[in-house]
Parts: sequence; C-alpha cells; structure tokens
Amino acid sequence: MFDGIIETIEGLIPMQDIINSGFDFINNLGILEQIVGLLVGGIIVILGTFELVKKLSKIIIVFLILGGLWFLYSGGFLDGII
Repeated sequence: MFDGIIETIEGLIPMQDIINSGFDFINNLGILEQIVGLLVGGIIVILGTFELVKKLSKIIIVFLILGGLWFLYSGGFLDGII
C-alpha cells in the first residue's frame, strides 16, 4: 500500500541526488571548515534541544494540572466548592 506512495515521492524529489551532492560538498571542504561547521552545528543542536525541553516541560505541566483538575472534578471532590 505504501510502496506506491513512497515511489511517487521518490520520483518527485530526487533525495539520493541531493544527499550525494551535499556529501560531495562537505567532502570538498577543508578540514578547518569542516571542524567549524561541526562545532556550529553541534551548538545549534544543543541549544535547540534545550529550548525544546523547556517548551515541552511547560506543556506537560499544563496537561498534568488540567488532568488533575479533571480527576478531582470527575471524582466529586470539587462538588462542595463549585
């Protein structure tokens, strides 16, 4: 079922050609340029990971609070308050 979809996407976007040209570009760079690129890429990945964790932790806290309130409401613990 998915084979036809994958073949259609591969036909529209020549990914292997793009990967090969990117690999050749990086191979043709000097060693210093490769090291600087690796350091910059690593910094971007690390900072992005921390930002993602910060945002996801806030979302998780909100969902936990909402879930706790829902359990309190469905259990009838808030009947005297509401």
